[in-house]
Amino acid sequence: MIHLKPRPMKKYMIQLLVFAYFLLYALPIQAQQFDLNTLTTINFLDSIYIKRHQNKIDTNRIKIEINHIIGIASFYNSKFNGRATSIGERFYNNKYTAACNLYKLNTIVRVTNLRNGKTVLVRINDRMHPNMLRKGRVIDLSQSAAKQLVFNSKGLVKVSVDVIGYSKKNPKMN
Repeated sequence: MIHLKPRPMKKYMIQLLVFAYFLLYALPIQAQQFDLNTLTTINFLDSIYIKRHQNKIDTNRIKIEINHIIGIASFYNSKFNGRATSIGERFYNNKYTAACNLYKLNTIVRVTNLRNGKTVLVRINDRMHPNMLRKGRVIDLSQSAAKQLVFNSKGLVKVSVDVIGYSKKNPKMN
C-alpha cells in the first residue's frame, strides 16, 4: 500500500486567493482603457462669471447643470485669426479651441451636435460677449471644430457641452 503525503492546505489556499484576486481585480483593470470621453466629477462651471451675468442667461434656450450645458453653438469669424484670446495666446481657426462664458478657462469640453450626434473635443481659451447668452449661445467654436460638427447653413447648431477635464494643451483630432 502506498501512503501519499498530504500536501499542506496553506499553499493551495494562497494559490486560490491569488487566483481569485486576479480574476476579481487585475483583469478588469487590464481590460479598462483610458477614455478621453469619460466625464469628470469636478465642477468646472465658472460660478463667478455666471453670477455676474445671471440676468443675461436665456433660461428658455440654455439648460445648465454641473458640467453639462445644452444651448446653441456658433463659430468664430475668420477676421479673429491671430488676435489675442482671454488667456493671452493667439487664436487660430485651425486649432480645436472655443470661447465660452460658463466654464473656466483651459477646460476641455466635448461638444455634441444634437442633430447628427457628431462630437469634437475643444479647449476653452476665450470668452464670448456676455450678450450672446441672451441669444441662447453657450459656446463659440473655431472653424475647424465647427467643421467636425457639420453646422447648418446659418452657422448655428443646438449642442450639448460636457466637461472632460483641464488642460493647457489643445486637443488634436486623429
